Amino acid sequence: GHVAGRPVDPTPHPDYLEPHDLGPIDGGGHDGIHNYITVYLMDMKSQDCIHAEDPTWEQLLECADKKVEVGDFKVGEEESNKLLELQITENPINTVMVIRTDSVGPLPIAIQLHSLGWLGPYQVGIAALIMAFVFSLITTEALHRTMAAMIGAAMTLVVLALQNRVPSLSTVVGWMDHGTLGLLWGMMLIVGITMRTGVFEWTGVLACKLSGGDKTKLLLLLCLVTAVLSAFLDNVTTILLIAPVTCKLCKLVGIDPRPFLISEAIFSNVGGTATMIGDPPNIIIGNMLAQYLDFNSFLFNLAPGVLLTSPFVFKYLIWYYGDSVKGQLTVDIVKLQKMYPITNRGLLIKCGVVLGCVIASFFLHPVTHLDPAWIAIMGAVWLLVAFDMHHCHEALLGVEWDTLLFFAALFVVVEGVGELGLLRFIANTLSDMVGAADLGSRQIFAIILIVWSSAIFSAFVDNIPFTATMVPIMLQMVDQVAGISIEPLAWALAFGACFGGNGTLIGASANIVMASKAEVEGSHISFVDFFKVGFPVMILTVFIAMLYLILLNTLFWQATAGM
Repeated sequence: GHVAGRPVDPTPHPDYLEPHDLGPIDGGGHDGIHNYITVYLMDMKSQDCIHAEDPTWEQLLECADKKVEVGDFKVGEEESNKLLELQITENPINTVMVIRTDSVGPLPIAIQLHSLGWLGPYQVGIAALIMAFVFSLITTEALHRTMAAMIGAAMTLVVLALQNRVPSLSTVVGWMDHGTLGLLWGMMLIVGITMRTGVFEWTGVLACKLSGGDKTKLLLLLCLVTAVLSAFLDNVTTILLIAPVTCKLCKLVGIDPRPFLISEAIFSNVGGTATMIGDPPNIIIGNMLAQYLDFNSFLFNLAPGVLLTSPFVFKYLIWYYGDSVKGQLTVDIVKLQKMYPITNRGLLIKCGVVLGCVIASFFLHPVTHLDPAWIAIMGAVWLLVAFDMHHCHEALLGVEWDTLLFFAALFVVVEGVGELGLLRFIANTLSDMVGAADLGSRQIFAIILIVWSSAIFSAFVDNIPFTATMVPIMLQMVDQVAGISIEPLAWALAFGACFGGNGTLIGASANIVMASKAEVEGSHISFVDFFKVGFPVMILTVFIAMLYLILLNTLFWQATAGM
């Protein structure tokens, strides 16, 4: 092992750990294959100990009054950043940071310490209060959700500024999920232009005809199409395509669109869980755990769980909405077909070609690995050129800019409270709970804990940053805690994060897009409206997914847990 130590100083210093044989690093369950770094904070007895040349580990332990391990992690092949929180005294002249590694060669490392000031001990609590305040504004609708998110974003930036670590403008812009924002902008533009052709009204009449005028069959048809499309497109794109059809259809036949729209949003989250590309959390899990999981493993492990939960969800929706989704529609289908034909066949052909190419590119994502946002943006630009190069401002009116601004501000809120340590605190707490469980039942306990905690937190905290925070914690957990494997934890996180999106209106991007489309058509869906339906659905689906995962663990995973 190698060691480097120096007095704690709030200025950046580059260190270079040269080989110095001290024997193996103790603890941590290291396997001798990977390089590990362990970081300690030591209070030394005297200055002589601090300035000793090439001290051995035993000499450092002899000189130390107090030793605290503050970090232990695996060293990757590529450069990476690790954030550690240290608590030191006000006058740390006898405090040193000691870094040990089992690397066989020189290891370059740069260390920078930053004081969080008087707010440091309270930052996690402050972050939780900011999140609670933002959600209360959205829940009570005291302000428009876009304004609530912008206020929350400003509050997080103010707290960071008080800690003397206000992020740069480029950093804040980087916090916004460009993939989601680009996808939304492109698809909103494509859908907005396509609406001018009358095809959504025509499709609504066709759906009504296929259902035979039966409301329950119509709901089943819409939910089935939504779930299947969400599995192979992403659920935001699916809602952008399905919601306009539903709104036009309900307006034509004179029924309330809200039960149908909320049901579609719920099934978009359920259906998107089935594949690696259906929901953003699955994409994150697949990319970060590429050496363990592939597209087929997502399909084989998650799709059966989705098929198992879907009938229960549909039955619940029928029971909850009652007469709103039961009975016959009193409409004349033939008359509707004559009233709502295709109004612009030339533009429809152009839109059909562009939309067909965009959707085909989405389906080919596992092969091409093209970012869906780029596909949507290029399709939108292509359609703008084909639509009218001299009056593009008319097409841009179809973009719901307040929705895009809401997403951008919400991303800043979540990333900001992440900087304040809230997400890291949650993830580390879950890791400690798993480590404290009995060895024989540790993997089942980890599955149950992760699937429920990720569902609940994803309902109230955007599931994209939460998933990105949890995956490294799970890898660290598997490395350091005996008796668990990464694959079962990954499936638990996928089910929890995706199904948790149904818990609240802001739990998933598809929910916000659905509510935005409804508002444009004159049907307001409040946070409470969605919560009354979505949260019980979340509880139901997560419970079924938990039983499914426990069954798989008993049959297949437990025998190889921790290997």
